[in-house]
Amino acid sequence: MPGVVTEHFRLNNAEHFLNALSESNVLLNRYYIFIGHPQPFSVDNNPPSPNNSYASSEYDPWRDMVAMKRVQASDASYITRRINWSNNTFYTQYSDRTANLANTNYYVLQTDDYYVYKCIDNNRGANSTVKPTGKGSGANYFIGPLADGYRWKYMFAISEADRNKFMTLDWMPVKQIDSDDSSEQWAIQQAAANGAIHHIQVTANGSGYTYNTGNVVSVNSTGLIVSSTASANDSYYNEMAVFISAGLGSGQVRRITAYNGVNKFATVNTAFTTTPNTQSQYIISPRVVIKGDSGQTAASRATAYVSNTAGGQIRKITMISEGLNYSRANAMIIGAHGTGATVLPIISPPAGHGSDPSHELFAYNVVLNTQFIGAEGNTLFTNNDFRAVGLVVDPHLRSGPRANASLIDQCTRLTLSNVSGDFTADELITGDTNGATAIVTRFSNTNASGTKGILRVIDVKSVGTGKFFDVGGTVTGANSGVTGVISAVARPAVREYTGRILYYEYRQPIDRAADQTENIKFIAKF
Repeated sequence: MPGVVTEHFRLNNAEHFLNALSESNVLLNRYYIFIGHPQPFSVDNNPPSPNNSYASSEYDPWRDMVAMKRVQASDASYITRRINWSNNTFYTQYSDRTANLANTNYYVLQTDDYYVYKCIDNNRGANSTVKPTGKGSGANYFIGPLADGYRWKYMFAISEADRNKFMTLDWMPVKQIDSDDSSEQWAIQQAAANGAIHHIQVTANGSGYTYNTGNVVSVNSTGLIVSSTASANDSYYNEMAVFISAGLGSGQVRRITAYNGVNKFATVNTAFTTTPNTQSQYIISPRVVIKGDSGQTAASRATAYVSNTAGGQIRKITMISEGLNYSRANAMIIGAHGTGATVLPIISPPAGHGSDPSHELFAYNVVLNTQFIGAEGNTLFTNNDFRAVGLVVDPHLRSGPRANASLIDQCTRLTLSNVSGDFTADELITGDTNGATAIVTRFSNTNASGTKGILRVIDVKSVGTGKFFDVGGTVTGANSGVTGVISAVARPAVREYTGRILYYEYRQPIDRAADQTENIKFIAKF
């Protein structure tokens, strides 16, 4: 029988990939982003597509490679789908029962402040018309209900630095804080409540339910006198709930054990902890009973009340206390009147909403962003372009061990004397002793007259002789006709065809300049 590959399998892969970028993980992988192929394509604005042949994915990238830069831990981030909040749009409310939650729009990015919110209650499937703002009151970081009935959980803010480095039109970065850095996000993660019930969904409204609301007339240790609008029938509200909705003693709920219709006195099961007064407002409504694998103590027990009974139907339930440590729960509506209403408690993810943003928002993809800045200390050309980018893991130095430097020039360097002029970028040069050829990336003068210098080349070919350029030989540019005598040959620091090419792409030419920075982003999907 087929099973389920959970989203956490993908998250686990993404986590291992990010951990491999840590400098402390010396036994794990080292990733490099590289650039190459400065020579034009036959049609430059329509570059070819590499394929998965060994020639195209293993050999060609090394021949084209000009330079590579190591991806540091700070150059990578978890990412998830970017879902900008938009007015009059439906958003899925979070539920622990929703299959394929990752494919729904259950969270949003508010692009004024770049705050990320998770939808806790979508007002029974309505569209969102009020933009979530702020972070909520107190330590809970919950917003609402707003005027449109939506309730949100504030998750985190995306900093300007992270937006500039990792955000795209389709993706947004997600950060997980693993130790106390005194940040706001750490406080949010710590405030999360494991197995809490922040919302009870009404799945069937039922009919025939009743309620009463008003100001408390008087109160004593056994109960309270309610408004004259309440029923005149004895026992009418028995087993229903009375909730103090405003004023002194607000937030308390009690079960009505007896009701006298003549004097409007409702006896309650337990005296109020804070005694209401005549300015206190109450709601008598059907009682919500929550049962599950937690709630054994007052601190861990979830409680709620019916806050909207319109037309005899149960329309909305509001949480009083979210409880703790539930992994399963059910709820039922109890009242002296009405039938048919069914409700579903929604349990937070393990450790609670906001405790683990990368897992909660299914950030199982990773973005890598490396910058090539100007000449990079005279290592890179700034008078040429490139048309290929790629990602290689664990390349090895020509001396044997894995590469570790942050920036590596991958050109072959020919030290020349008796240079007759300026070589042309991208032209073919040929050696006179054995016919070896290469493509010029740049020539750097080392004397004022320009007769000496370093010629950097790629795609060195031996033309069947098995030899490369010889010291003492002369090279000639095919287009410029410039010549120079070789006094030294330095092969690239990284040995070709070592490590593994993970990704390779041709694109339209990107011109480089001394005052220019290229941000190269790769998105690794797991």
